[in-house]
Amino acid sequence: MDDSAAIRFSGRGGRVFQRSLLLAACTAAALAAGCAARPGAGVATLSTTVSASSALVLPSPGTLSIVSVIQRQYTNAVEQQIALSTSAATPGQNFISIQAFGPVETTAMPGGTLAFKPVQHSAIRSEIRAALPGRALAISPNFVRNSYGPFGYAYGRGAGDDGCLYGWQQIRADEADRDKLNSYGSIQIRLRVCQSGAGEKELVEMMYGYTIVGGFSGATWNPYGTPAAVDSGIGGGEPLRVAIEERKAPITTVVETGTRVPAARRQTDRKPVERRTEALDRGDAVIVPSPTGGTVSGTEGEAVVVPSPVCITSSSGPTTCN
Repeated sequence: MDDSAAIRFSGRGGRVFQRSLLLAACTAAALAAGCAARPGAGVATLSTTVSASSALVLPSPGTLSIVSVIQRQYTNAVEQQIALSTSAATPGQNFISIQAFGPVETTAMPGGTLAFKPVQHSAIRSEIRAALPGRALAISPNFVRNSYGPFGYAYGRGAGDDGCLYGWQQIRADEADRDKLNSYGSIQIRLRVCQSGAGEKELVEMMYGYTIVGGFSGATWNPYGTPAAVDSGIGGGEPLRVAIEERKAPITTVVETGTRVPAARRQTDRKPVERRTEALDRGDAVIVPSPTGGTVSGTEGEAVVVPSPVCITSSSGPTTCN
């Protein structure tokens, strides 16, 4: 065997060996990628339905009930659109939505980053057109405020006799309180509601009465800022008394139920039975004495009156009686 044959052999064997190394490297890379993947399958959507008990905001008590809660989770915020009961003729779904900005737990497929949008009238008008298409709602010029701060709303008429309202509120700490280590969170609230026969005063109460029940813990993500100071007049100064009108207690009557009182029977007056007697001519009657032997008086009640026998006088003269 010459050297050229040996070189050709080693050349063929070298190519096979290189291919084996390449296949092994690819297999190892695939196994490493599989081990690095997170266990469990993620839902290929940005929205998921959660239970009503997981709602971050509740509507005003005694108004509308929660139908469903749709949640979107981003890398920097959680957004919920809470569908409320609807019985109006105006098309569309009543809802109250919340965007809470803060550190969110890692999910399999987050929806990216949610941009913070400050409240502007141009943006609010676009939201109203999207929530209530074809309806003319006028933005109220009044300054109103609930427990969380100032808010705004627009009111107008819907289909039929429906009253419709779109409200908005941004909850954020004052700029003086915000820094990278304190009060950096914020909350956005939106309310869309239409109700049959409802007026502006009735619907705006829903902006006063809603309650936020969830959020991020810690002072860093506090969206409310520093709490207001307590009024200096509380807990100090002279005692404060108010005029109290005296109320008289109502008179109560105690009825003893231990002794049973027999019911009085209703007595009816009995009228004597009147006996009708025909008056008889005493000339044609024979008075028979009473069996008791008493003296017969002329009164009708003390004697027995027997009628006289019939007497017939014949033509010859003598009278005969039966």
